[in-house]
Amino acid sequence: MGILSLFIDQLPPTKKEPFLNETAPVLFRLIYTCGLRPNEGRELLEQNVNLETGEILITHTKRNKERFVVMSDDMLAFARKYGQRRNFFCGENPYFFPSANGGALAAETVHSAFNKAWSHADLSGKYPRKVRVYDLRHRFASACLNRWLDNGENLMAMLPFLREYMGHNCLSETAYYIHVLPENIIKSSAIDWDKFNVMFPEVTE
Repeated sequence: MGILSLFIDQLPPTKKEPFLNETAPVLFRLIYTCGLRPNEGRELLEQNVNLETGEILITHTKRNKERFVVMSDDMLAFARKYGQRRNFFCGENPYFFPSANGGALAAETVHSAFNKAWSHADLSGKYPRKVRVYDLRHRFASACLNRWLDNGENLMAMLPFLREYMGHNCLSETAYYIHVLPENIIKSSAIDWDKFNVMFPEVTE
């Protein structure tokens, strides 16, 4: 997340959400490091987050298909610190990222906070368009593919694992991310394009 994380960490509380400065930095990092859909992170239940093992049960999914994801060591340490603070301001709220009104953080609140951080980071010269919260999930997938290529892995063999982790219904949804990799990686011999195009002639997200 680079410089953007600095501005996310500086997000102020609002009148409507007095603890947004506590919840937003953790929520955005979790979406980014675990490849979650924004609503999956926003509606995450506290009881489904294991701060001992780092395992998270994702239940509020796009297709009602439950799955487990696992936090990295850095993310887990961040989440544990947040979990300790959360106990002081959330009351009986069942959501891991609670709203002051008693439910989960509203989608509008999450997107507004991210847009504010993006605007303050002033990255418009580096990126062709404004980045959305959902793009953090895209970045996770691309980072996984990049890492596997660096490690000499066969991407075609690894795609099913990424599919399960991200909760995609079809392998073609996961294969979409190969098309958005940097050009030097697309030209890598690790990608068998003849085989790929036969399997996924039209790839969409």
